[in-house]
Amino acid sequence: MIVEHNIDVIKTADWVIDLGPEGGAGGGLVVAEGRPVDVAKVNGSYTGAAIAKSLGMKPRKTAAKASEKILSSIITTTANTNTHVLVEGATEHNLKSVDVEIPRDAMTVFCGPSGSGKSSLAMDTIYAEGQRRYVESLSSYARQFIGQVQKPKVERIEGLSPAVALEQKNLGHSPRSTVGTVTEIYDYLRILMARLGTMHCPDCQVPVGTQTPDQIVDKIMALPEGTRAMLMAPIEVQSGPASEDTWQSLRSTGYQRVRIDGVTTALDTAPMLDPRQRHEVQVVVDRIVVQESDRSRISDSIEQALSLGVGVLEVGFAEADVEEKLWKVVTHSQHLVCGECGRSFNNLTPHHFSFNSAVGWCPQCEGLGTQTGTNPAALIASPTATLLEGASLLWPSVDKSVSQWMMRAFSRQTRIPIDVPFESLTVSQRRILFHGTGERWIEVREGDREADTKTSPKQDVVVFRYQFKGFYPALAEAARLTPGLRGKLEQFVDEIDCSACDGSRLQEDAAAVRWRGHTIADIVHMPLIRLAEHITTWKLDKRERKIAGELVREITSRIHFLLDVGLDYLTLHRGAATLSGGEAQRIRLAAQLGSGLCGVLYVLDEPTIGLHPRDNQRLIGALHRLRDLGNTLLVVEHDHDVIASSDYLADFGPRAGRYGGRIVARGEPTKVLPVDQSVTAGYINGTKSIAIPEHRRPAFSANGSPYVQLLKVTGARENNLSGVDMQLPLGVLTAITGPSGSGKSSLIEGVLYPALARRLHRARVRPGRYEKLEGVRFIDKVIQVDQSPLGNSPTSNPATYTGVFDLIRQVFAELPEAVERRFTARTFSFNVAGGRCDTCEGSGQLKIEMHFLPDVWVPCEECDSRRYHPDVLEVKYHGASIADVLEMQCGEALELFAEHDKIARILQTICDVGLEYVTLGQSAPTLSGGEAQRVKLAAELARPMTGRTLYILDEPTTGLHFDDIEKLLGVLQRLVEMGNTVVVIEHNLDVIKCADWIIDMGPGAGVDGGKIVFEGTPEALAATCTNKKRGAVVSSTAPFLAEVLGQKVPASVKRKALPKTPKKTTTKKKTTAKKKASKPAAAEPATNGELQSDQASAAETNDSVHPWKVLGRRWHSLGKGFPADTEPEWPIELADMILKLLENVAGDNSLRFDAPDRVVVRPQGQQKNWAEVETKTPESLKVTLAGPHEAVDVEQLSKLGFNGAVQPAETEQAEVTLRLTELKHARSRKLKTFLKQHLQRTIET
Repeated sequence: MIVEHNIDVIKTADWVIDLGPEGGAGGGLVVAEGRPVDVAKVNGSYTGAAIAKSLGMKPRKTAAKASEKILSSIITTTANTNTHVLVEGATEHNLKSVDVEIPRDAMTVFCGPSGSGKSSLAMDTIYAEGQRRYVESLSSYARQFIGQVQKPKVERIEGLSPAVALEQKNLGHSPRSTVGTVTEIYDYLRILMARLGTMHCPDCQVPVGTQTPDQIVDKIMALPEGTRAMLMAPIEVQSGPASEDTWQSLRSTGYQRVRIDGVTTALDTAPMLDPRQRHEVQVVVDRIVVQESDRSRISDSIEQALSLGVGVLEVGFAEADVEEKLWKVVTHSQHLVCGECGRSFNNLTPHHFSFNSAVGWCPQCEGLGTQTGTNPAALIASPTATLLEGASLLWPSVDKSVSQWMMRAFSRQTRIPIDVPFESLTVSQRRILFHGTGERWIEVREGDREADTKTSPKQDVVVFRYQFKGFYPALAEAARLTPGLRGKLEQFVDEIDCSACDGSRLQEDAAAVRWRGHTIADIVHMPLIRLAEHITTWKLDKRERKIAGELVREITSRIHFLLDVGLDYLTLHRGAATLSGGEAQRIRLAAQLGSGLCGVLYVLDEPTIGLHPRDNQRLIGALHRLRDLGNTLLVVEHDHDVIASSDYLADFGPRAGRYGGRIVARGEPTKVLPVDQSVTAGYINGTKSIAIPEHRRPAFSANGSPYVQLLKVTGARENNLSGVDMQLPLGVLTAITGPSGSGKSSLIEGVLYPALARRLHRARVRPGRYEKLEGVRFIDKVIQVDQSPLGNSPTSNPATYTGVFDLIRQVFAELPEAVERRFTARTFSFNVAGGRCDTCEGSGQLKIEMHFLPDVWVPCEECDSRRYHPDVLEVKYHGASIADVLEMQCGEALELFAEHDKIARILQTICDVGLEYVTLGQSAPTLSGGEAQRVKLAAELARPMTGRTLYILDEPTTGLHFDDIEKLLGVLQRLVEMGNTVVVIEHNLDVIKCADWIIDMGPGAGVDGGKIVFEGTPEALAATCTNKKRGAVVSSTAPFLAEVLGQKVPASVKRKALPKTPKKTTTKKKTTAKKKASKPAAAEPATNGELQSDQASAAETNDSVHPWKVLGRRWHSLGKGFPADTEPEWPIELADMILKLLENVAGDNSLRFDAPDRVVVRPQGQQKNWAEVETKTPESLKVTLAGPHEAVDVEQLSKLGFNGAVQPAETEQAEVTLRLTELKHARSRKLKTFLKQHLQRTIET
């Protein structure tokens, strides 16, 4: 008798007794008994069903029981969670029992008015539940060290993947954290420099080689006679009892002394080494006095020490008045030594290139790389100018010939090029410029008079000599001699590069190591776009490829991911604490792209913040790649392009706060249902938009004379600004535009605002460098609203932040009931003791610590969540207590305090920016990003104005929906109507198009920016994108603004505004072939028949001369070969993407590059061509598919969303023509599915 579950055993039994039918209370009965075949026929027996399946018997069809129906529903639900994330009954914050199905492996966008519940569902429900489930999987011991999340208010979430949030949070405030360390690129560079870098002497800047024992003897004998020293051999000694064995071994070989941690001890009394500490041990080989008569003895001791120290010798110089631990110790090595000065070096490891450990950091700045001093940017006229063009402001005027002589002599003797831009100089070259050449005399010769020097005896004649002390020492000496200059230089005092390491943060041995002629400091100071181009010049040989091939691949891929998200202007040296929230989020996004994870749920909070429209497509492409890896993306976003490129849209509304919290419409972006209830669909399909002003306030007349007063900034040179002169018209709405990193914030927030605040309000801020500021008399106040966070304190709320609560408390304190009880305004504060509830300290709730579980907040029973003592609550204003006021919406509070002008003005401003639904006491952490931004804005706008106030706003549309932006623009326009000036730093095209005046920065970012590209009206800026003038600077903003203003922009013009991508190097052979074929390639393509004959004759002569045969797919991704040298109206990258897609569908080696203007696709083993791609038609990329009528799914073709026509032929064949014009067409999953299905049906028939 066997008790068994295994079917293989059961079906071979002679007799089976089946118990059931269920387990527990549902069982206890004999369901069936008999032979296995008989049991298999019994209905209701689970064992019988399993036996029947195993024996291949067909089960009898019976009516499903209730239990089976339940099981079936569970299986159906489970199957649904494979394709969707199911959320039921979400009630977090203002959500009203929201149910939603989010498609997996797709990009879903949550949009809607600010405060409508998007982040509550995405971040506080879905992501929080994913985090909570992960933390719960850990042990209770591990959970106590992790910040735990409370269970969100939701009934059920199924199909949830591991969740990662990419929020608008700073990467940290540590000065040691940089872009390089955050992205881990610097870690790979450390290994690369340690393994393949060439060591250089920091003093002589020559490569380091090895030295012989005789050379070491000569160096020691060259010391002053009578020098007392110890010759020591450094050794590694194991701690603990093993150290005593080492002492015994050394004694047996004749040694008498050992130096442990800087103290010399006799071997007989040497202590056992403490295993808990790290020790430095040197064996004292000899104690010497340098004199010629002892040369033989010293030579023998040196050889003995080098043998014991494995090629390393340490010389300790005895000083009678100094403690032995502080004696100077010089290391000599047989391994590494400078050939000129004789300095010895140790082998370097990756730890020596780390500025976060004592092994590698600079001893003066301890790895921070900065010190207080004169800002070097103040001494440079333009970083893009050469020294010969006057880049240095301290060098004598280069217009004078003597100054040029001196500069050529300086360049000849220091090897610093004077004909390259200052920004291209290496760190060591800049160090010489800033710190000088010491006591060295620089000789100016006759040959230095001319630029083209020729060697002759006459030109070697010395005309005069001078010493170059360096910019910093010269400035310090001038300030010492001229007291008046000292005060002027105070404005240039800033955090500057450390004088010891020049900002490299490393000790000098590691900082001098070079790879391909550059130190690690040179590499990390390059903008990423330039660094990507520089890395392509690294040609590795076989040995280098084996050592660093993977390192270089990893560095390259991570840099390209950063370029893909629009961060090409950053450097790896940039401090993480200086990055904006948007930049930090995009760095995290690039890191996730590089990780290559799949099956992850990514939650992103407005990734387009701080991003110029030109970079949107690159960001969207990065998001799509993350999705195509097999991840689910959940994006909270208001940007039109991101919403339109998503796979699924959930529209929240209908309004914000308590009037929102529902999903009013959902579906694909172009098919949102119900459309009439959606608050976003109208802006996506074009039926609704923010109106363009009918009339703009004029600033200048047609002949250029101003209609208004001007605020002029001359010679601004902060950060990347290159001597910018700006004219800001007063009394109008001005938008400052340009790519991220082009210098907008440097000009407005770095120069203009600090300069005005210093003059008008005596603020203690340091303005950036500028020459002159004019027109200050026309304004009497400046107010700035920046991107700083509102704060996460639970006691902070809109009432306290805007200051209206102070006024309200004063009103309550003046009421007769309060005066009678001697209550003051302080009594009505919930932040200080006196009137607040002592139990909950004014918060209205209590925190209960749950140790291994997340903390729980419960209502305070003492005050019933009212925050105050009962006697304080008895004081009422028009029937409302102070607690009632805090629970009021701003609109209701405005009616209550209408008689108090100061309170009413602040509350009216809050309502004007669209926050009438927010309660005065709502905790700051519970406000959405857009709500917090508008609370800050209301606090500043509510300040008393004079009609001559300048308002500076940095991206005020952050977190705002289209409807919210319309309300914001109304407030800004009213401010201007009252005579004030509003300056907005903005990327949002809806704000830009409504401005009266635009100042566009650019043309690029970083070193490619820093200039004013355009000043004028939006219409004038849009008109520049069609400027045919040769050499005209292209504005990155113009083509996108022109589209918003309703103008048609050619694709070629739009592409010029896009950021440059690193050039890929090609072989010399390919370049030659390309040049030879450039003429015929530029000619107009012939007809199909002519092409075939031409190709046949060309094949007979020489195939290699045709560039389309040599370059293959790359030829069709070049902007050449179009009729009459026209430029395509579609992105040229589209051709490569479509060819990759077709090759992926049809298989490897399926592409035929037989013609210059088209590519034929023929799958392996097939006789006929399946597809043809015409790549040189200017209007569109034309794809023609050939196959039977049955291969064409007309319904699926109509869903592709772009031009596609079926042309039936007389035979059984039919052609499908697709005209592609946008990159999103190539990324369409529907297109890929259609192509696969068409090819499969074509092959089958």
